[in-house]
Amino acid sequence: MTTRPITRGQLVLATLFGLLALNAAVQVGIHLLGDGSDDAAMAFLQALVALTGAAAMRGSWTGARWAPAAALTYGAVTTGMLLALGPLLDLEPEAVRGIRIGAAAVLLFSVGAASHLRRLRTRREAARVEMPAA
Repeated sequence: MTTRPITRGQLVLATLFGLLALNAAVQVGIHLLGDGSDDAAMAFLQALVALTGAAAMRGSWTGARWAPAAALTYGAVTTGMLLALGPLLDLEPEAVRGIRIGAAAVLLFSVGAASHLRRLRTRREAARVEMPAA
């Protein structure tokens, strides 16, 4: 089994997804310790963000075949959580508009990450096909 070197893009994406997952996990921990004002629904959504972020981190780092799907799943879950903030926290309309912009940014980031991971995977598969048999 040969190990492929990790690319800069993989390193950046794995680091970003890892930090985003860690932030969500910390929010869940704060809720579980009783120090936060978030309700159970928010803690559950944060837990989903942490899990999907961790999966995207692992997939990005290893170059797994499922990495693009994990990046898209992270984007969908996080976007859903952000869009749910308005009703869950009874926010002002001005705040909801700002959150929608943030949700769109998260979705664009995850689509871009998935696209990069898919291109990387395609290039690696093409290079493997082109290599002569030893």
